[in-house]
Amino acid sequence: MGGDIGRVIPRETVRAAWAANPSGTPAMWIRDRLAGVFSEKDFTGWYPADGRRGLSPVTLALVSVLQFAENLTDRQAALAVRCRIDWKYCLGLELTDPGFDHSVLSEFRDRMAQDDRADRLLAVMVQRLVEAGLIKQRGRIRTDSTHVLAAVRKLNRVELVGETLRVALEELAAADEDWLATVMTPEWAGRYARPVRYDRLPRGKDELAVHVLQIGRDGMRVLEAVHAVGVRQRLRDLPGVQVLRQVWVQQYWTDQHGDLAWRAAKSSRDRQSRHGRPRRSSSADGEEQADTIAARVPWSGVEIVSPHDPEARYCRKEGKSTTKAEWVGYRDHQSETCEEGVPNVIVHVVTRPAPVQDIDAVEDIHAGLTACGLIPDEHLVDTGYLTPDLIHHTAQRWGIALIGPVRADPRGRPGFTKEDFHVNWEDHTVTCPRGVTSPPWKPTLGDGKPRLSVLFPRAACRACPDRAACTGDANGKGRHLTLLPEPLQKIQTLNRADQQSQPWKARYALRAGCEATVSETTRAHGLRNCRYKGLAKTHVQHVLTAAGTNIIRLADCYTPGIVPDRPPRPVSQLQRLCRRLSAQTPQ
Repeated sequence: MGGDIGRVIPRETVRAAWAANPSGTPAMWIRDRLAGVFSEKDFTGWYPADGRRGLSPVTLALVSVLQFAENLTDRQAALAVRCRIDWKYCLGLELTDPGFDHSVLSEFRDRMAQDDRADRLLAVMVQRLVEAGLIKQRGRIRTDSTHVLAAVRKLNRVELVGETLRVALEELAAADEDWLATVMTPEWAGRYARPVRYDRLPRGKDELAVHVLQIGRDGMRVLEAVHAVGVRQRLRDLPGVQVLRQVWVQQYWTDQHGDLAWRAAKSSRDRQSRHGRPRRSSSADGEEQADTIAARVPWSGVEIVSPHDPEARYCRKEGKSTTKAEWVGYRDHQSETCEEGVPNVIVHVVTRPAPVQDIDAVEDIHAGLTACGLIPDEHLVDTGYLTPDLIHHTAQRWGIALIGPVRADPRGRPGFTKEDFHVNWEDHTVTCPRGVTSPPWKPTLGDGKPRLSVLFPRAACRACPDRAACTGDANGKGRHLTLLPEPLQKIQTLNRADQQSQPWKARYALRAGCEATVSETTRAHGLRNCRYKGLAKTHVQHVLTAAGTNIIRLADCYTPGIVPDRPPRPVSQLQRLCRRLSAQTPQ
């Protein structure tokens, strides 16, 4: 393939492309408006390191972006390079250029998955858009996340251990079949010759328990054999063997008699942390405190749920429909510009395992935006991305105003909320709406962070006519408040008041466009389902999807004819009447 993005497009290719596409296409727009987006200096060190003759990384990067813009497979993308005139125009190819084999694209993504190359590719595109005047370096950015399904089927625990052992045996057989023959017994052929599936497992409860322990003993035999003296190190280092060891630690244990035993199902507290939603308990003033079990047993972050993608994790999210409540895979965070009058462009992407909560990605998002020179004035997010601590930290470290609704006071009963009390920061006291002043507060900890504990006198609260509604305690205890440190408490109080006002709601309404971006990337560009396995290659998919989405949006906005001019929608007689009545209504 002799194409060079930096050279002049062959005359015959130009003539044929514009003759076939008089209005242009997104691929042609890239070449004309962004000069191909990428240059050779952006990809120093991206050539294969094994001495093979390689295609230009500029060409492969551009083809990959176009591929994800149109949601094509590798074979379809390679075919487009050979057959589509607008792609040849974009790449600067002769009409007779034969293109390349589709496997080159997979090898290029492997190189992209190393280090931070995927992020650098998106940063280069964003920088070109800034230079072209299509993105403001200081402005508003909004972020939202969506779940991404791993490219594996969901397994129950019995399927998991059986399939994990089978995968390890497959790798060992390919590495040293003669050695494995000394470890296996003839009975293993019936258990592991085929993929382990639910319909092939024993039906009875007792038979299934025996089968699980048999798989455990077989796995222990393999692990003991592979770690025996004299066995080559490369067998121990096989990925399948490493996954086998981790899964056996997570699913089996050895009892006091030295016998292998199947671990019991996790308790409800363990399952809650395992599902990515820490169990919460309410303090006396209704402020939610994360239960310490979530910090002690972050089970969902470590439990392997499939040997075919050991980095995929299980998560369950409340508030969604049954089909979306739980998934195995990852979570994608997309940050895009949201300025009025110009297209919204995705400028940063973060990929994390599914149980990692939104709030844990905020620091990485701001670091990434700063690295590519796009520090926003305002960052619009939803409640899952912010706390008073994070609002304060973001303003102090990054100089970014984190805008979003702070979690409201969770008190479900009528009565006084924390905002109804007057805090005297100089005297370290709090006065309730009835005029009772508390003793000086005491420092305490909440979620491992400094907090202030305020306890009102029991006698004063017992005599108060609002005691039942205020304290909600039938035993006559005094009202208890937990305050944040002064700057954080002021942020929480101010935000809770502001987010009820119409000006704040109008300002925050821009964030709603994130839902449209999620819908576009998942429905039009295939983001919902992983094409590849592993966190690194999944992140490459997310970056290329964002880059492809940007190309489609910008081309549709700035290329005349790609989106035909539509006549105005006809107005009915009722609509005309409604408009006339609205105009007569006094403002």
